[in-house]
Amino acid sequence: MTTPKRGLGKGLAALIGDSPIPVATQHEIVREIPVGEITPNPFQPRRSFEQQKLDELKRSIEEYGILVPIIVRRREHGYELIAGERRWRACAALARATIPAIVRAGNDRETLEFAIVENLQREDLNPLEEAAGFAHLIEEYGLTQDEVGRRLGRSRPAVANTLRLLALPASIKAMLVDRRLSAGHARALLSAPENARVALAERASTEGLTVRTLERLAAASALPPVPPKLHPLTAEERDFESRLRERFGTRVIIARSGKGGRIEFRFTSEDELLRLGDLLLGEER
Repeated sequence: MTTPKRGLGKGLAALIGDSPIPVATQHEIVREIPVGEITPNPFQPRRSFEQQKLDELKRSIEEYGILVPIIVRRREHGYELIAGERRWRACAALARATIPAIVRAGNDRETLEFAIVENLQREDLNPLEEAAGFAHLIEEYGLTQDEVGRRLGRSRPAVANTLRLLALPASIKAMLVDRRLSAGHARALLSAPENARVALAERASTEGLTVRTLERLAAASALPPVPPKLHPLTAEERDFESRLRERFGTRVIIARSGKGGRIEFRFTSEDELLRLGDLLLGEER
């Protein structure tokens, strides 16, 4: 009984859908390639590599070796990574001379798509890296949100919601990168007014708020403020209100709330506003 060859297999093919990227097959040849002849993928959407996870991977490679080959494409001088940058970095850190790899063809767009898919399968991308990858496909290669979704196994609304994260303030983006906030938290913040987002994000991070709780807080912050409860006027206040109306020749309202309140002067035209202004300032026209 033969052991099936390890590879990306049907799971990747299903996730890519109708993407033109060829998936790994039983017939592809795995070869040993010098680690020093490989350069990183400039289209790699993932920008942060956690040192702890790299150290764990190094220990695994030392004990078991590389179980899944990396994928590269030929360049003028050596090879360029398509998928497997963490494995390549770990091998370089271990001073390994070679690494098992599959060599395949692919243009820039296909390389970016493959890198995004590979990371999404392992849930390695933070939400901002994912959004930046989507935006690059749209801006550089003219794909629609629907096309990006079909190629990467996401719905169009999911792609649209991910792209909206790029509009968040830098401080909230930093919380996403550090995993202090999840993508769900970030999407909840988008429904809050811009001037309330940072404070809500900090509260969600420090208090460990759930996404649902943050959604309620964001929705509440978007509501207009509740007007203060007004108190009825005393007889003296009503008399003063009446005298103000006579003095200014327009509707005047005294609104009492607690120990304070406000006086409102109503006007119906530009001329009436100017007349009221002259009276209040003690000026004559």
